Amino acid sequence: MIVVLSIVSFLIAYVAILSISALGGMFSEKSGTVALSLEGYMTFGAFIGGVMMYVLPSTIPNAVAAIIVILSSILGAGLYSLLLALACIKFKANQTLAGTALNILSTAIAVVLIKQLTRTEALPVGNSRLNFTRFYEIFNINLFGIQGVSFNWLILIALVLIPIVYLIIYKTRYGLRLASCGENPSSADSLGINVNKTRCIGIFISGLFAGLGGLLLITMNAEWEFANGANGFGFLALAVLIFGQWKPLYIFLGAFVFSIFKTLSVIYPSIDFLANLGISSYFYLALPYIVCLIVLIFTSKKNVGPKALGEPYNKGKR
Repeated sequence: MIVVLSIVSFLIAYVAILSISALGGMFSEKSGTVALSLEGYMTFGAFIGGVMMYVLPSTIPNAVAAIIVILSSILGAGLYSLLLALACIKFKANQTLAGTALNILSTAIAVVLIKQLTRTEALPVGNSRLNFTRFYEIFNINLFGIQGVSFNWLILIALVLIPIVYLIIYKTRYGLRLASCGENPSSADSLGINVNKTRCIGIFISGLFAGLGGLLLITMNAEWEFANGANGFGFLALAVLIFGQWKPLYIFLGAFVFSIFKTLSVIYPSIDFLANLGISSYFYLALPYIVCLIVLIFTSKKNVGPKALGEPYNKGKR
């Protein structure tokens, strides 16, 4: 029973992380900007949230401290995402290269600054691992009161946002304008829509959502090694976004599929049948990404993203 509940708790958590991060990427890509930097946003959001958890004094009430951490993580990632807007919208940089640079930069910033933060006389170089046991206990509760089966209540926030995103994309004027900027920015501009502003907002929203995903990821643990960034979850979220055809419902279903294999990579030692097979643990760790590649190979040709995705918009060449 405990094993089953552990599987369910991990599965729900991974679905929430991938869904919310992929939905954030959807805002960016629907506006016409490639969301390759989701990994960087998640890492930076996790970094800001992790530092806040590390430095906040224990005298601050738990509820207030949790709100500070959540807002810091989300806003930090949102502001970091504006670097992509600056590079790709203001200076017309290549979106793939800029996104890759932001992925690398976020991990580098996190490692360097955390090593400075954790530096002591006994450990003059410091390390890139932060411990936040107090906040692990704040954000996680025992599922059905069973010790060892935890549930992170940030999952509820992530899951509630899914139907809200659906309504925004399909039932609001902003959603229609966002889609028009990704499909035909020239036509959108001719109708009075500020294409670059709309794309900046889309990128900023993607950062906010990914920041929440990054915070949820690290608070599933009592400590986190920031040299690992977001452990590849940003790239999995991008795969979920493509597999889900840029549609909120399909993205959620795609996140569920990928989360099954991600859960398996964590929980397999508790399943006697799998543990007795003698397969290397590295295979299970690599399994979600292997499945990701296979799925994208067979589905990417049929997936059609926004027509202007990756193309910088120059109003003067309209």
